[in-house]
Amino acid sequence: MVYIPIACLTGCLVIAQKKLSLRTKFIICFCLCTVSTFSYANGMLTWVLVFPALTILASGKFEEVFTKNIWIIIGGLLGLVANLVVYFYDYQKPDKHPSFLSAIAHPVETVHYFLAFLGAPLGFENLTVATIVGGLVFGFWLFLGWKFFWLVKTDFLLLHRLIGWLIIGVYGIISGAVTAVGRVGFGVEQSLAPRYTAFSLYLMVSLVYLLAIFLQLASQKTNQTKLIKYTSYFLVSVFVLLHINTTINAVERMSDRRVILLQSKACLLAINVIPQNECLVTKRNPEPLIKTANILDKLGFLQPGLIKSKNIQDIAGETETDVIYGYFDTVNKIDYRTYVANGWAILPERNEVADGVILTYENTEGEDIIFKLINQRMPRPSVREYFDNSSYLDSGWQKSFTVEEIPQGRVKVKAWAFDTETAKAFLLNQTQIVN
Repeated sequence: MVYIPIACLTGCLVIAQKKLSLRTKFIICFCLCTVSTFSYANGMLTWVLVFPALTILASGKFEEVFTKNIWIIIGGLLGLVANLVVYFYDYQKPDKHPSFLSAIAHPVETVHYFLAFLGAPLGFENLTVATIVGGLVFGFWLFLGWKFFWLVKTDFLLLHRLIGWLIIGVYGIISGAVTAVGRVGFGVEQSLAPRYTAFSLYLMVSLVYLLAIFLQLASQKTNQTKLIKYTSYFLVSVFVLLHINTTINAVERMSDRRVILLQSKACLLAINVIPQNECLVTKRNPEPLIKTANILDKLGFLQPGLIKSKNIQDIAGETETDVIYGYFDTVNKIDYRTYVANGWAILPERNEVADGVILTYENTEGEDIIFKLINQRMPRPSVREYFDNSSYLDSGWQKSFTVEEIPQGRVKVKAWAFDTETAKAFLLNQTQIVN
């Protein structure tokens, strides 16, 4: 959904330059802007960007923008108002979002957030680097904008060549400003969130093409061709180096992100048998999540499906005697009602650490009943060294549980490595007895 606004925006810019009737262009852009409005929060920006661009591209000189083709802008404004009325009808502000007043109360932090937001695509998650890059990109874009302002005053048709890239840049700038005002209450570091790249990247894209156009024009009108050429080489080199660092960081984060998603999936699959698991309670309101998950499961959208029974045998996978999935090392009583269990767990078939660890207790019928899911990891250098496999470094696990979670008396507790790709659990070596 985050890419729909920019897709609609660029679609309108392409349509605006096609050989279609002006009325047809207007109708198509009107429809695309409506789609954009209801796709994502900043989608309504397309209204204030598309129709001025369409007006300029339909005009041969400045006078026509405010006379012959002014109806395009007026129509766009009316469309914006109509969409806003529908959009904000019975609008419910998202919970736990900071107030816009935070931006007024902390103007320096807001500017800092804005610049870091713009520089984040090449900042490799370093706040200082992102802020510097954002400041340079924004400043250079404004410099080019100022230069082009004087050029188009005497060459209106040059604006036809520039307008698409200018609009894309303005889209990135406004997105950054709106995000800074609405999110600075979360802290400046939040501007580096990877999901914001879908909005902040476009200022850099705009800058690249505007710079290319400027260098071409400058080389035609001055005798400083070498200076311009070497300056462009320098800027390109800086961007490439930043891009390489960002790519390396992104690849590392992809692996980390995969682990987080698999751990979250373990939490989701166990939602019916461990409804009060900490990973649900601390992140989301469990009730609507449980309801939605079960609906999706019944429709077949969850593969593998949710765990249906607390009896671990229903999901127990077959293990070979020479295959080690891990060890349930110890369980220690730390006070009169709390125990701490620890060990390590891997999935040798996938050459990865377990997505989760399930704890079970044995009931009076000899059945192993699920009562705890562990989806956080700890470093276990000894395991990595034993298998000579760096993938197993974070195979350690540790979790506390209370006497209320297990039957009274002498209880046999087991641990199982959980694989979310198959929804199978594999018994770890060693069983612990809790009195």
